[in-house]
Amino acid sequence: MQDNVSWIDDDTPVEQILTDEMRTQVCREDGTLHRLYQALSPWPSAILPVHKFYQAILHAPDAPLDLHSAEFVATHVAILNACTYARAHHGANYLSTATSRGAAEKALAALESDNLASNDLTSRQRAIATYTRKLTRESQAMVQGDVEALRKAGLRSDEIVHVNQIAASFGYWTRMINGLGISLGDEDIGLATNTLAEITAGQPDD
Repeated sequence: MQDNVSWIDDDTPVEQILTDEMRTQVCREDGTLHRLYQALSPWPSAILPVHKFYQAILHAPDAPLDLHSAEFVATHVAILNACTYARAHHGANYLSTATSRGAAEKALAALESDNLASNDLTSRQRAIATYTRKLTRESQAMVQGDVEALRKAGLRSDEIVHVNQIAASFGYWTRMINGLGISLGDEDIGLATNTLAEITAGQPDD
């Protein structure tokens, strides 16, 4: 693999591992493959299901949470698991989907400092972050009260399930990335502006 995409040494050209379905569903508009997926090239049959899993959780058409809220959870898990790659991409998406970039930057700073009592977090964000932190760090200690706290903060049942799925799945993503040593390289950070516009059209900001 070229450009030290990960710790796995694989010089197989990306073009040789791509199927037509991968080209249609996984590749960027310019035909390139995200570095995260390039790192899976030694076992290319994993690429498509991994991509579909990601899309199903974070970008589902019927997603209960708006993308801004979803990226808040994803970025928090990346911070908690010290995953530089996911923190860069999803932190950028969180900021890009914010109505107030300044407020979003302050919220991320609160997460970075693990200050969930910060006034820079809304009560809803605080409840989500508290749940996310416990699930990520102490999943064995989760109790019904952790879900009830989300409900008291105003989250619907479907939103609670979505928070759970994002937090749990990003436990997987961050461990996969850290475990393979996937690097940022020089690829563009976050989603393209036009892609964000399509995804967030009509969605409320948290």
